[in-house]
Amino acid sequence: MEPRGLPHRLRTERLLLRQWEPTDRAAFAAINADAEVMRHVGSGPLGRADSDALWSQLHHDWTERGHAPWAVERAEDGALLGFCGLAIPTFLPQVLPAVEIGWRLRRDAWGRGYATEAALASFDAAWHRMGMAQIIAIVHPDNDRSLALAERLGMRVTNRTTHAPTGWDVLVLRVDRPAPEWPETRGLATRA
Repeated sequence: MEPRGLPHRLRTERLLLRQWEPTDRAAFAAINADAEVMRHVGSGPLGRADSDALWSQLHHDWTERGHAPWAVERAEDGALLGFCGLAIPTFLPQVLPAVEIGWRLRRDAWGRGYATEAALASFDAAWHRMGMAQIIAIVHPDNDRSLALAERLGMRVTNRTTHAPTGWDVLVLRVDRPAPEWPETRGLATRA
């Protein structure tokens, strides 16, 4: 199921999840250039041209397809923290058809619960606004932070596969839509 019908903006207690804006490019490039942030991403750190190309793809997907991971902005000061949201994982054809949740935050935002808050808002949109049946995450097995987040979100490893371009083994985690009364995400996010 394609994640159509996603709201363009969601607010949580501390965050604004929104479409991408041209003013995000420089901050996004700084996040993508950080070797520690990109350690478990197949591409490794991105130069400005590659980061701008990724920004353009995310912006295009919102404009043309009606979905992409949201830009994650800290509400108190408007700082771009990174991204989180739903996408089709075309880079790993063996898991298709599927909808993936992904996240990438700048290093000084780690350990503050922002990724969990943004991911729960993404789940809220998927479960309660779109009726999706399941969501996966694709995580490098050495990425302890992302694995811990996926587990906090109730995701469990379903299989291990190889990302052909990098030759890396990756874990595929999955969570199925909870019962309608599941309280963890209901009402967490509101349209901005």
